[in-house]
Amino acid sequence: MATEEPGVETLPRADCDRLLASGSIGRVVLTDHALPVALPVNYAVDGADIVFRTGEGSKLAAARAGMVVAFEVDDFAPDHRCGWSVLVTGIARPLTDISEIVRADQLGIESWAPASASTYVRISTGLVSGRRIRAA
Repeated sequence: MATEEPGVETLPRADCDRLLASGSIGRVVLTDHALPVALPVNYAVDGADIVFRTGEGSKLAAARAGMVVAFEVDDFAPDHRCGWSVLVTGIARPLTDISEIVRADQLGIESWAPASASTYVRISTGLVSGRRIRAA
């Protein structure tokens, strides 16, 4: 369980899972043309995995290649100098099975991107870590 003392705290997996489920916007981190990029997405948690929608581009290319990616979500209160961050590392893959797509449709992911974001991508949660910071 989280403490209320100032400093940086490593979060247990259960807290990371709860914080991941509480968000709706995160960043997919991948390699594009040999350089790291972090791209914002609207997402939902499905079981232990992250699901988001995307169109053609680097996120979908990474998923089609079965690349290892990272996914980060956070929340900060600058006025209180506190916040948290959760990082997931896993393999991205596009959803192609109709039953998986129907399930993803039921997650209610509301994309801010244009309607061309029509392909769902699932990131398996291989590694999960989280931190919380509270200023003194």
